[in-house]
Amino acid sequence: MKFGIDMGHNCPPDTGAVGVNNKKEDDLTKAVGTFLTQKLVAAGHSVINCTPTTARSVGESLRKRVDKANANQVDIFVSIHFNANSPTDKPMGSEIYAISNASKAIAKSVLAEIVKLGFKDKKVKTTPFFVIKNTSMPAILVECCFCDSKADMDLFNAEKMAEAIKFGLVGDSDETSITQPGILKIKEKTVLKPSTQQSSDLPQESLVAIAPGDYPVLDFRYEERHYWVKFPNKNLGGRDEHFVFDQYGKVVEK
Repeated sequence: MKFGIDMGHNCPPDTGAVGVNNKKEDDLTKAVGTFLTQKLVAAGHSVINCTPTTARSVGESLRKRVDKANANQVDIFVSIHFNANSPTDKPMGSEIYAISNASKAIAKSVLAEIVKLGFKDKKVKTTPFFVIKNTSMPAILVECCFCDSKADMDLFNAEKMAEAIKFGLVGDSDETSITQPGILKIKEKTVLKPSTQQSSDLPQESLVAIAPGDYPVLDFRYEERHYWVKFPNKNLGGRDEHFVFDQYGKVVEK
């Protein structure tokens, strides 16, 4: 698996917030990103550092991050940030931004691990920030916690945060796939087919009709730009079915 890691800001004039005890977001994202890179590589994955070193504007800085990820065809893009609102002693928590269904599944897995560290769960959100809107692969923007919250920063440890993100992404193995449980939502009667050919050109026994409803995903993997989904088909007596979707949502294997 190839990851694009963006250590948020760190590219003047694109600089981050300043929090408790003058802790700079730039330093915090760099620390987490460095540990995360080391941990992903140790687990057998490759990492592309998508953080630019020079830019004439914030807009150019953002564009360079996206271009680096897209040019290297990374499988998953992770942008690391820290929130800031106004100085407080109260715990503020962690949140992750994601747009596509695949990205949301990844975000939920990562956030669940961060919350286990003791941070307040501020949920997965869908604001289309530039770096997750313009990357051509599943992308998440992680707001690790609030750097201007004393409670959050007392709890924060860069290596533990990196480990939580890494575990949410790949678990504790060196497999090159990602397992992500979730819900397959079918809003209207749907026919899944084992190729991109027209249903009328395929053997009827190769087609699976699925009624509207929510189907728990038993396994989800992102491999070679395809999504491998396994779920219990309640129309077939609960028998497990699995399908492979390409990056555009077309079924390419059953």
